[in-house]
Amino acid sequence: MILTTKIVQGLGWAALSQVARLLFQVAIIALLARLLTPQDFGLIVMVTVFTNFVTIFRDFGLTTALVQRKELTQQHLFSSFWISIAAGLLLSTILFGVAPQIASFYKESRLTSITRVLSSVFFISSFGIVQTALFTRELRFKVLAVVEILAVVISGTIAVGLAFAGFGVWSLVWRQVISSFAIVTFLWAFSRWRVRLFFQWQRVKELLSFGLNLTGFNFVNYFNRNLDNLLIGKFLGSALLGFYSLAYQLLLFPLGNISQVLGRVMFPVLSTIQENKREVRYVYLRAIQYIATISFPMMLGLFVLAPQFVRVIFGFQWERSIFLIQILALVGLIQSISHTVGWIYHSQGRTDIQLRWGLFFTIIIVLSFIIGLRWDVEGVTIAYAIATLLLTYPALAIPFRLIKLRVGHFFKQLILTLLAALGMAGTIFGLSLFLGNTLMASDLTTLVTGMTVGVLSYAGLLWVLDRDLYREVFRLLNQLKPSPPEIAWQEDYDSRSGKVKL
Repeated sequence: MILTTKIVQGLGWAALSQVARLLFQVAIIALLARLLTPQDFGLIVMVTVFTNFVTIFRDFGLTTALVQRKELTQQHLFSSFWISIAAGLLLSTILFGVAPQIASFYKESRLTSITRVLSSVFFISSFGIVQTALFTRELRFKVLAVVEILAVVISGTIAVGLAFAGFGVWSLVWRQVISSFAIVTFLWAFSRWRVRLFFQWQRVKELLSFGLNLTGFNFVNYFNRNLDNLLIGKFLGSALLGFYSLAYQLLLFPLGNISQVLGRVMFPVLSTIQENKREVRYVYLRAIQYIATISFPMMLGLFVLAPQFVRVIFGFQWERSIFLIQILALVGLIQSISHTVGWIYHSQGRTDIQLRWGLFFTIIIVLSFIIGLRWDVEGVTIAYAIATLLLTYPALAIPFRLIKLRVGHFFKQLILTLLAALGMAGTIFGLSLFLGNTLMASDLTTLVTGMTVGVLSYAGLLWVLDRDLYREVFRLLNQLKPSPPEIAWQEDYDSRSGKVKL
């Protein structure tokens, strides 16, 4: 019961953080999309291809290792902090130095100064790695929620102000830098842990045995997540990359704002029960059902209402993104549940298997990008969707063996939710045709009406098809009540054994 309560409370705060960030980010992106051009967004994505690569080596998986490790000492924390600072400084220096080469690769001189400013993010963010790991390990998501919301509000407000003032692409650059600085500042303000001048390589090695396999997977997965941007930016230009980037960001909403909500809580929770496979299966399947309950209707609703959504929220200059959004919405539906297998790999300590599968997966995805490039940005999007669909079954079956879960049983848990979402999508589609073709309603009217009817029809269908889900949600909501006052972290530290007591 205590573990369940911690899970629910952690999810509550993580969800609050993600919902607040999502709403504010959508508002910020909508404002910036009207103030800036697709080329401005494309320039940032060009640099992001390289900054994402550098991010792989930011902490060599130490943050995740600190959360997963059963016995954690102060020596682990001190050593991880200093190695992270050293890595952050090194990576910032390297990226600063290769900025001219990045600009030369794209034949875009403005990228030199943009890359050099963004390089500072790695050194800045390295100061908050240990605090983030500790808050996550202790399921203190209330603190992380406050930190992230404050950072998004501050950086987003400044970015919009800069865009209004005519700073163009630099409003997007400074948004990232300010966000990183704000996160680190608030992490230190809310954390009672303080670093000491201590470093022991043996402690780092104990963590790296887990972290290096994870880093290897992230290295391989980088090409899956970024080569499309590299190829489009190089061969099709910054404008088309801007259209694709907007569509891809909407794909990432269910991954970054739903799956991640649960992921931040489920990884430390599954790590604590990693040896009880039956309990791991139960907790994992319930979490997946909650994700599907939100992501399935969200992605199918976006698929149907994409034309109205783009024209109302972002403006007519972004209309070429509509088809891309519709294809990637279907990809997002699949990946919102398939990407959760990382929880299994990490909590079971089998990042070695994840690395081997990731290598094969990435080869297929990269080939799909190269093949699709022949048919412009639309070809890349369709090829990516086809490859993702073909790889879904093995992507699930391999990690499921670690917890003795059958793929058929997994999908059986989701069938009622999928049927409700499909019914909702059909209702919205018929309504949008009626409003647009018969009543000649505006895009705004169709969008608002469609969203309202979609929510109501989905809730009704889900009530009819899976009434037990409603009862379970209300039961869990009753557990969303304040926890007893938390004991300071230092008081949970045994000075004689040097171990962190959780």
